[in-house]
Amino acid sequence: MNSNKKRSLKHFVYVTLARRILIATVLLSLLVSLIVHNIASDNIYEHVLIMAHDRVETLRARTNEYLENGGTTLHQAVYQAIDALSSVHYNKSIGDFVFYQISTLNDGVLIDKYDSNYPYIDNVKQYVVDTASDHSLEDTTVLKEIVQLDDGSYVHLIMPLYDKTGSLIGNLRTMFLLTQSTVDTLQSRAYMAVFYALLIVMLTTAILYPVIINLTRKLANFSIDLLDSNIETLKVLGSAIAKRDSDTNAHNYRVTIIATRLAEKVNLPDRQIESLIKGAFLHDVGKIGIPDKILLKPGKLSESEFAVMKTHVEKGLEIISRSAWLANGKDVVGGHHEKYDGSGYPEGLESGKIPMNARIFAISDVFDALISKRPYKEAFSFEETMQILLEKSGTHFDPQLVSQFEAIAPELYQELHGKNDEALRKILNTIIQKYFSTGIDTLSYG
Repeated sequence: MNSNKKRSLKHFVYVTLARRILIATVLLSLLVSLIVHNIASDNIYEHVLIMAHDRVETLRARTNEYLENGGTTLHQAVYQAIDALSSVHYNKSIGDFVFYQISTLNDGVLIDKYDSNYPYIDNVKQYVVDTASDHSLEDTTVLKEIVQLDDGSYVHLIMPLYDKTGSLIGNLRTMFLLTQSTVDTLQSRAYMAVFYALLIVMLTTAILYPVIINLTRKLANFSIDLLDSNIETLKVLGSAIAKRDSDTNAHNYRVTIIATRLAEKVNLPDRQIESLIKGAFLHDVGKIGIPDKILLKPGKLSESEFAVMKTHVEKGLEIISRSAWLANGKDVVGGHHEKYDGSGYPEGLESGKIPMNARIFAISDVFDALISKRPYKEAFSFEETMQILLEKSGTHFDPQLVSQFEAIAPELYQELHGKNDEALRKILNTIIQKYFSTGIDTLSYG
């Protein structure tokens, strides 16, 4: 239908809001699970670091002990210390070292030890070879990462080594195989974090969503009350103008209905029809500022009097500009006396330069003026009225709009002819309910 149809507030509250809450729930759950997983990983890193540090310190103490006894080289002392260290038992519930390497700045790789009993040690060896150049001996940062190989999960650790004086002497590189129970614990903590995050958000949503709905309904009611007041003000002001001009409410009702029907025929967007309705009601609001001797003069106006009369357009624009809600009726208020050939006023606009709403209203206004009885004339027949509109097509009126209006004019005439104010008011109220909000079902946002 209309390309810029308004978005429903009810749809936003019940669908869009729920969808956004769901997305927020998923994102929050992922964030919490990531945080918990990182905390669990950090705990494992810390445990492996402590174990590696203890082993290095023990290894260094044993090596110094063998060197002090004499009769052995550094390499021999290190390997004797490794053999002695292998007999020391420690908690392997988290995992075990399957590879460790000690390198020094002076001697290069001092120890390159693999667990030959581990069935998948070749995978570890290949990974060690592939990443050998990623960390230099002079680097003092600690590398710690969980590596996933085909056979399992490892903590890959590289830490700097210092002598008793605090000087960097090399580094320790290890591959620590995590037990399956440790991996399962990491996963279960992440899953539980997601579950609890979902549960918390869902409970919070269950508490807050009804509150949001209730507040939205109250806001909708306030909006409706304000809108009703604005519409009532529009009607009252339109009625005051009609009385001021020795006219009736029926004229304002009819031209608004006719203009709306033509706008619907040419598929005008809903919001533009809203502004058309406001402009139709208030098209002559500026006549409030015209002196009675000119406005109510029964005969033809003089040239100077007509010049004053034409100022009602500027006066009307000035009046509605003071209201943000009425201001979008300016196209009709400011352009309803423009003519398609440029001979109208106040700007002398022509063809497409005249706002669409003003072109639609011009046809509606003249059609109603011709078919209606006035103090100074009898009503024209439908046929006579249409003949006049067709004759002025291309001069006074947009010819394409006249063509569209010709298709709906007979039905419009039957709908409106002979109707009193009350009957016209009912038709108009139906239009207002369609294009203006009457509840949360019809309120829009954006």
